[in-house]
Amino acid sequence: MAIKNKYAIEQNYIDNHYARSKEPIKKVLFLVGHETANNSADADDHQRYFDGIDYYASAHTFIDDGKILEIIPLDEKAWHVNYGKPMDNQLYGDDANDAAIGVELCRTGDFKKAYDKYVWYFAYLCHKFGLNPQTDIVAHSKLDPERRSDPQSWLEPNGISWSHFIRDVQYYFDNWSLKTVDRDEQVKSVQIEKLEVDGYWGAKTTTALQQYLDTPVDGIISGQIKTDITKQIGNVDYGTGGSLVVKALQRLIGAEQDGYFGPKSLRKLQAYLGTPADGVISRPSLMVKELQRRLNKGKL
Repeated sequence: MAIKNKYAIEQNYIDNHYARSKEPIKKVLFLVGHETANNSADADDHQRYFDGIDYYASAHTFIDDGKILEIIPLDEKAWHVNYGKPMDNQLYGDDANDAAIGVELCRTGDFKKAYDKYVWYFAYLCHKFGLNPQTDIVAHSKLDPERRSDPQSWLEPNGISWSHFIRDVQYYFDNWSLKTVDRDEQVKSVQIEKLEVDGYWGAKTTTALQQYLDTPVDGIISGQIKTDITKQIGNVDYGTGGSLVVKALQRLIGAEQDGYFGPKSLRKLQAYLGTPADGVISRPSLMVKELQRRLNKGKL
């Protein structure tokens, strides 16, 4: 099956005059990424919600782990970005509500499945409207930074940076007519400089891990808990806030995704790699050696 046929798109249009303008979009100039910030409502729930509101708000499409649901026709305006913000006009020469499609990522269900649909749908829209994934997709947070932080507010806790998201859309866009492949394997095929399997977790190991997990590459694991465990890693920056690479690693190994590499995450990683889960990083470490071996193979 070709990538362009990977997912079906459903339509269940609302008729509420508050949420559906029924005014035409003359030309789609760009796309806006959103997330719903609702932990319990899926795409169908949002369709019902917007069909009953009594104020002006909406988006064209809602995506969860089970479906891609258009609730407003793509040739009609939706009310998904505040008209009073200037950034959309500065970037694209028009208001987002008048010239852009708004796409919402739902928080319910399996993030990986919902995210893949989200990525695919943006590639679909780029092909449909002749848009460039690198320049014509913008985050809601970019247009309204004082009030909004989406969709990064849901992507980043799940280990996905904005640049990662755009690369994923570009991949689907570029391979639109090819057969579907395992995108995880494609991402993991990134070229990583071979590591010396010495059991010492230094900057090179961190850099390789960041490359593998497709997070910002600086050779530093920031934002970690100040414990004797993390002090045994020589390149720790005890900053504030969670680390994107740690969040991505926690997602991979099934640990709580808080961005802090504490004792629980360490034991989870040791168990994941099949080494003794004692919560200690010795120098040299069997766990680190196994991590280095797997990074060299390009498959954790």
